[in-house]
Amino acid sequence: MHDIQALSELYEKQVSRLIEENIEGLTFYVKQEAFSHMTISAAFWHGDLYWNIWNKDGSKFEPHPRHSHDEFIVEDVYFDDDEATLKLRAVYAKWNEVTANDDGDEDDEGEHLFSRLIRQSHQALATAFHSDTVTQQLMSILVQNPHFEAAQFNQVVRVEDPDGQFEFNFLDVTNKE
Repeated sequence: MHDIQALSELYEKQVSRLIEENIEGLTFYVKQEAFSHMTISAAFWHGDLYWNIWNKDGSKFEPHPRHSHDEFIVEDVYFDDDEATLKLRAVYAKWNEVTANDDGDEDDEGEHLFSRLIRQSHQALATAFHSDTVTQQLMSILVQNPHFEAAQFNQVVRVEDPDGQFEFNFLDVTNKE
């Protein structure tokens, strides 16, 4: 449907910008002892990226005055008009069009078109998180938590499917290229 590497480059620009724009709030929550992990997902059918910050069971975050940790960032690709956003918007529009006209048949591997697109979008998002730029940005934030160890990156950063069709962290299955 779309080249994963090309889609990943669009996501990388989006995610890098989101980190830059929200670094103060991200750092605020990640530094807390209650910090467990963050999840990122792409809902192309809504045109959104969702970024949540989770607390450990039995712990509560000290609340930020302006940011909630629950759905910390919801990026609507229809909001901005930078080049990467416009291209991502076009990909999402095309995908929405083909899924609207899909007859629901499975491909040779038994997967429906909608599921293939969810898989592809999350593989591309995970590849973006494996990029040097995004990894370095996140590591500069994560190391501020005294309990974080670099080997735990895939445990505290998770690219997950919002509908639960795929029950794994895409960072674990997407190889760094």
